[in-house]
Amino acid sequence: MIKAITFDLWNTLFETVSYSDLRLNLLSKYLKKRGIKIPQTSLIELYNNFFNFINPKFKALPQHHVYTKERVFSLFEELDISINSLEVDQIVNGIEAAMLENPPALKKGVKDTISILSQDYKLGIISDTGITPGRIIRIILKKYGILKFFLTTIFSDEIGYYKPHSKVFETALDNLSCQPEHSIHIGDLIETDIKGAKNYNMRAIWISNSLQINNFDIQPDYKINEISEVIEIVKSII
Repeated sequence: MIKAITFDLWNTLFETVSYSDLRLNLLSKYLKKRGIKIPQTSLIELYNNFFNFINPKFKALPQHHVYTKERVFSLFEELDISINSLEVDQIVNGIEAAMLENPPALKKGVKDTISILSQDYKLGIISDTGITPGRIIRIILKKYGILKFFLTTIFSDEIGYYKPHSKVFETALDNLSCQPEHSIHIGDLIETDIKGAKNYNMRAIWISNSLQINNFDIQPDYKINEISEVIEIVKSII
């Protein structure tokens, strides 16, 4: 019997939105204010290098969260530009809050599905955060009226680890007072969501995307196309 359900965030509850243009604009304004001229193509290349979800520079600590402040320091170090902690904090705050200017839409059926499931199950979120931290994401969840349905919200910038690290799943289920065998996780990425959940002895539902899953060593228990399908699946598990 399922007692707790955890959800990925991006492309599961939220539509995926890029905030690169907003963040690049913020960096450009700062450099211009400092009187530093850098070709836009070079700045874009640097941004892509240091603000990719996981940069090769940071791979010495696999599955450890890479914080925005570390990315900003590294970018300016590459440019050989000195920058103090106060300036870094101002840039970081602007970069991390970019989502507030254009919040991502909820995916189809999310609010109704979450509302229905919350009546019978304990719900949680387990999400990797690239640049947008959990404190910003919670603002949007509250704005959409669904934060109240989640008894725990686990974000990598607060836990210190990315999925599929067991710590994020362990923390979520501890907060939900639920054993892995009585829980199920829903997400769109096989290598993080499905692998992490299955390795922690949870069931897993994969929200289908264009990827084929035949080549993965970890397979989901269920495959869906829309979030509303979760309702019938969890009710059918004895």
